[in-house]
Amino acid sequence: MTPKRLNTPIFVFEDYVDYLREWYLYAKRFGLTQKNFLKKAKINSAAFLSDVISRRKKIGKRNINGFITALELKKDEKEYFRLLVEKELCKDPKQKISIIEKLAELRKKNLSSCLENRTMEYFASWRYPVIREFIVCKGEISSPKEIVKSLINLKLSTLEVKQALSKLIKWGLIEYDSNKNVYRAVNTAALSYQDMPHPVVNDVKRTLIEASIHAMEEMPKHERHVSMTIKGISKQTYDSLSNKIDALRKEFLEIQEQPQNVDKIISLNIQLFPIMKINRSNEERAGD
Repeated sequence: MTPKRLNTPIFVFEDYVDYLREWYLYAKRFGLTQKNFLKKAKINSAAFLSDVISRRKKIGKRNINGFITALELKKDEKEYFRLLVEKELCKDPKQKISIIEKLAELRKKNLSSCLENRTMEYFASWRYPVIREFIVCKGEISSPKEIVKSLINLKLSTLEVKQALSKLIKWGLIEYDSNKNVYRAVNTAALSYQDMPHPVVNDVKRTLIEASIHAMEEMPKHERHVSMTIKGISKQTYDSLSNKIDALRKEFLEIQEQPQNVDKIISLNIQLFPIMKINRSNEERAGD
């Protein structure tokens, strides 16, 4: 089965391993196996993809084209992936600077956003906002395993949490206190998806929708509030409901609670979208 393309643009990633991990996690949902991927990439090594994703091995220059083919990258995506790999392989400082500059040019060309690249990558995966919010509310945590054990309806391995913590430290959103051996939040101000291009957050939305289905199946009703209904409405009613949803989202974001009183991390995920259209004849319109 051919996997659907990951909607998060490759241009938001600074590391090809991070991109491969997100791409493969998504593609596996559509039946892609590591064996199929490597066959398409024409690489005769049964565990090469998992070795690259776990950083046990690097992609060599001879395998770049195979990965580009298997990932189905197009136009500037090809060049961007190639440069990401070359950046990791490069030993010459001057040449590495040149590669970084080319990557920046491709980002600027392909991402219609004035936000910093790290902000886009932060919102490209659900794990960064969720882990950061958990640390903000807890005050501090002593181990990645604490996060793994606390997840409900979503899953991460200890390694994936460690990698996410490293990114959050790099972005200045959390810090690690080596004296106390704890992670704590540095900047606790709320960050919003509002200014993110849709392709950046589409896969996050899909993941959270899947998590809501899991919550309906696994959790008692009093512990979750997930519901659905279908109804025909007019454009005027749709606009009115949309305004109410916007107001609810604003109210949700503006909630002020003491971190020590928080006992859950919640996802507010409301959808209002058309599933059918009704075409009326002139006679029907005249009778309305």
